[in-house]
Amino acid sequence: MFRLLLPALLAAQALPAHAVGLTERQACLKLIGTARALHLAGPNKRGDYRCKRHPVDTDFVFTLRFDGPGEPRDESHLLGHFAVDKATREVYQWDRTTGQRGAVLAPPPRAARKPAKSP
Repeated sequence: MFRLLLPALLAAQALPAHAVGLTERQACLKLIGTARALHLAGPNKRGDYRCKRHPVDTDFVFTLRFDGPGEPRDESHLLGHFAVDKATREVYQWDRTTGQRGAVLAPPPRAARKPAKSP
């Protein structure tokens, strides 16, 4: 029994712990969370972000679109093509012509919470 588990354990240790089991859905949600944090559709825009996967082996590559509530159903705004690294979960711009990553998209750092003042 141990001999059967050993190769699986060694393979799992080769990847960082946070990268084990990254799914397409998780990668899409990571991209959407980054897009919301950066306000890629514009400031104070209401609507939904949508991902569509492209078949690439090394990364999860998506087309990202934004649908606003007051727009016709057949109209959506293309925001670009992005890649989510399977190992590090970082989000990158994706160049479709070269098939390579571009700049990293990093959400702004969260403000530190101030301690509650005591009366």
